[in-house]
Amino acid sequence: LQLHRHADTPITPRLSPMHEETARKQRQNRPTMSAPRDTTSNSKRQRLTAVVTLSTAAAAALPLCLAFGVVERTQPRSMENLVLGTVALPFVPGDPTQLLDDAYERGFYRFDLARTYGAGKSEQVFGKWLAESGVDRSSVHLVTKGGMGNDKYGNPDREMCTRESLRSEITASLKALQTDHADLYMLHRDDPRIDVRNFVDWMNELRDDGLIKRWGVSNWSLRRIHEACSYALSNNMEPLTATSPQLSLAVPSSDIWPSTYSLSCPSKASEIDWYGQNGIEVMGWEALAKGFMAVPTLWRRHELDFSTFHGPDAEIGTDLWRVQRIQRAYCTPGNYVRRDIALKLAKDSGLTLAQIALLYSLAKGDHVSVLVGADRCSHLDEMASIRDFALDQEAIDCLTAASMKPAVVSRVAEDVAAWKVSEDLSFKKVDDERSTESAEALAGAQPFDDSVLLSDMQAA
Repeated sequence: LQLHRHADTPITPRLSPMHEETARKQRQNRPTMSAPRDTTSNSKRQRLTAVVTLSTAAAAALPLCLAFGVVERTQPRSMENLVLGTVALPFVPGDPTQLLDDAYERGFYRFDLARTYGAGKSEQVFGKWLAESGVDRSSVHLVTKGGMGNDKYGNPDREMCTRESLRSEITASLKALQTDHADLYMLHRDDPRIDVRNFVDWMNELRDDGLIKRWGVSNWSLRRIHEACSYALSNNMEPLTATSPQLSLAVPSSDIWPSTYSLSCPSKASEIDWYGQNGIEVMGWEALAKGFMAVPTLWRRHELDFSTFHGPDAEIGTDLWRVQRIQRAYCTPGNYVRRDIALKLAKDSGLTLAQIALLYSLAKGDHVSVLVGADRCSHLDEMASIRDFALDQEAIDCLTAASMKPAVVSRVAEDVAAWKVSEDLSFKKVDDERSTESAEALAGAQPFDDSVLLSDMQAA
């Protein structure tokens, strides 16, 4: 029941949308009866009235359900939280520099690039636009990534990064971008074979030489990030200020790409909070799950090929290999339910599936931003317009639980809120001495492990 309380008006209960279907079925199954003659005495009627009348004080003690839907923000969200991805920039139909013009005119000023995107072509296209468009360089925030060498897919056995190779990569990136510095330079993958202190030293050397303003990491675990920050601060060096994991409404069931890391699982909520508490921005990539959370008809259940999930792995780098990894990660029963719920929210609010999915990720904190690609102006407009909207808490809880059943939704919401990251980087439940993961266990854990919720979800 949704209770609206005002100072001089009675409390009026009404069903929230996720209870409507149950109520409708109950009405349909109710037997038809003629209205009975009222034989209740006045005194008895008064006693019954007293029972069902709620006082304001009593109502205040009841749990309230927020409306299930989209609400307007009192102030527009900053464009800083919307980062335009460029992985497909060289393949945009028509003139890709025109798309960058259109994006800049709409307020986009943060652009995500990488040395590996299009084998360097994305940086070249962007550099051409930056040099010829006449935009003020100080009004553009460039994010680019490196540290993988010639590796395209995150091979854990790739040639190891060195101080010299990293400097060579940033130098090549700046030349292609036709600028003298990157506003944020990120290590595209972690490499556990390399001491984290080396990475901190190398990135601070690039910063001291004026090649980068800030530095961050992509696809790093919490333990490695904590170790890097601790070392930097204890040695009067600049710590990392941003991390870029996979983050979307769709929860991957496995690594999407080799050597990647995800924060999409509800069990990672406290980790996202930890980054905010320590001044670290979370820049979520694949925020629309490769289109799964943007196109309602993409990869419908009956269209999936059984061999994609149970056949042999395709050759690395082929189109089939990409399809296998994407569908195995995103096409799960829970994610289809999340998409269905998001579609209901989109229909009720007049927004699109993609906008609902982006709002869900942005709801995880003011320090969270999303990386989204676009190949036409309508996509840019769709992204920019979400600044004025937000999801209410009930919508967020339903999407998180992948359910609209009140018992499941409330139980999952309580459990997600109860688990916190302690000072020793272990996950502990509030008012509970149990510790499920130590710092060492975190390093080797599956990045999409939701075992901390599994038992409670099953019980619900």
